Amino acid sequence: MNTSRRIVYLLLLFTTIFLTILQPIHAEEKSSPVTELDYGIITGEWQRTDGSYRIRISGVQVNGQVTVEYFNPSPIHVEHAVITTRKGLIKLFIQLQDTGYEGSTYTLYYYKEKNALAGFYYQAVMDTSYEVIFLRKNG
Repeated sequence: MNTSRRIVYLLLLFTTIFLTILQPIHAEEKSSPVTELDYGIITGEWQRTDGSYRIRISGVQVNGQVTVEYFNPSPIHVEHAVITTRKGLIKLFIQLQDTGYEGSTYTLYYYKEKNALAGFYYQAVMDTSYEVIFLRKNG
């Protein structure tokens, strides 16, 4: 299967996830600290399916603190990042603070069965939200 067909297939698959699971989760914004899940599972490097955007996750701690680096493709300053749980899913919230990214955020959920982070990117400068998917980079 060529790369473009694979991407279309993955986008269709994850759109189904958004419509059936993620929208109700996004509607409720209460969250709790991660305690029962193996949240270290999201450690690593992730590539967004629609471009050169990358996230590197490390330093996951029991209290929900996490070290996150963001690249597009150059480094973009991450102001704040935290891990919580939401309806049995690991939730990663990232706030960016850099030129052109002032106040932009990612709200991502880890889907173990797909080994993917899927959620929403809020582009603060344009006041617009987008559904996004990150896949784990191998190696």
